[in-house]
Amino acid sequence: MWQKADPRGFRVWITQPWPSEWFVSTQKDSSSFFVEDIKIRELIEKFYFRSAISKIVIRKDVSWWEILIFTAKPAWIIWKDWKTLETFEKKLKKLTGKQFKVTIKEVRVPELSAKIMAEFACMQLENRISYRRVAKWVLQKVMEKWAIWVKFQIGWRLWWVDLSRSETFSDGRIPLQTLRADVDYHYTTAFTKYGILWVKVWICKSENTQISKQKSAMDKI
Repeated sequence: MWQKADPRGFRVWITQPWPSEWFVSTQKDSSSFFVEDIKIRELIEKFYFRSAISKIVIRKDVSWWEILIFTAKPAWIIWKDWKTLETFEKKLKKLTGKQFKVTIKEVRVPELSAKIMAEFACMQLENRISYRRVAKWVLQKVMEKWAIWVKFQIGWRLWWVDLSRSETFSDGRIPLQTLRADVDYHYTTAFTKYGILWVKVWICKSENTQISKQKSAMDKI
């Protein structure tokens, strides 16, 4: 099985919620909202570059707009006297022309977020730490928080090698083909002195037993 589908989008409304929550009446509004969401996410990733942000949820309605930022370091988002957040809200209003309400929520267990762990690995790689040691750190940190399994994959020119290659590290059992598995995934790049490396992280937090019970009940019918 080639595993080409994104495990998060593949499990939407099964174990994963929608990253954007809004309804529109016309197709024109749908396309404009979709492009607006992409611009908002790009602005957040650029303004808060590697600020331990786990996920971003965008909510839109007729009368109000809200952005939920889940992060392990709320102080990095707010900064001193809320000045950084106010600056971001001004840039957001200039980009979209709307007054969004930005809400910061803390992530209690950042080790179970694939995005945070992938950015942590990139920062270690950019500090010239061996990719094998970084992979071991990621696997150890995630499995210490009682995850079912974790997979770490890195590729391109590893340590000045002319030919590109990739290596995979994993720990625990891997239920990739089960939809009830709560799998988190993230892909990012590390800008090292010897080239650009791509990093992929898969983390399975738990399995939804309720879905498996419904499936077994349907099989009996």
